[in-house]
Amino acid sequence: MPTLWGWIAGGIIAILLIYFVLLEIGKWLSFHDPLPQAEVMVVEGFLPDYALQMAAIEFDKGNYKYIVTTGIPFTNGMGFCLYNNYADQARAVLIQMGVPADKVFSVPTHEAFRDRTYASALALKKWFLSRGELPASINMYSMGAHAARSSYLYKLAFADTEVKIGVLNAPDLTFDPRHWWKNSKGFRTVPVEALGYLFVRLFFSPE
Repeated sequence: MPTLWGWIAGGIIAILLIYFVLLEIGKWLSFHDPLPQAEVMVVEGFLPDYALQMAAIEFDKGNYKYIVTTGIPFTNGMGFCLYNNYADQARAVLIQMGVPADKVFSVPTHEAFRDRTYASALALKKWFLSRGELPASINMYSMGAHAARSSYLYKLAFADTEVKIGVLNAPDLTFDPRHWWKNSKGFRTVPVEALGYLFVRLFFSPE
């Protein structure tokens, strides 16, 4: 059995490890690893307008052929909206922000409740195949702590292809990713995304 000082030292080490994890997990989940020469930008349609503006700027300065927006159907208020899914709405916003209409394509999915990110990735792959072309590489534009899980699920969906997938990350301005526990939004978001990432890595199996 450890001595008293052994227990104290172990406790201090445990506290330091927990604090390190708290500091780094929000930053790590905000995964950012773009491919410098990606052919296509894929934008997750749930992004807020400021993040879509960042995507439009990235598209303008990059060497992309076009943008594809993805997203699920709205689950409430559909009868009062001009669009009925996030993909179509994001496309419209990007066009309004100056991206040429012939350079933005919308690929919504019909799945609204289960495995939504993976379903969006499968819909995107099916759309590429329907056009008779799979790009050599894409950069997926996500946001904040959602990026790590999205990156993994998109790579899983395209695992049977040779498409390389990079990740661009728009910052989530609602909380500081290094001090996420000091904000109610961060406290709700980071643990949920961490558990979601752990789930897809350990238990998720494509049907």
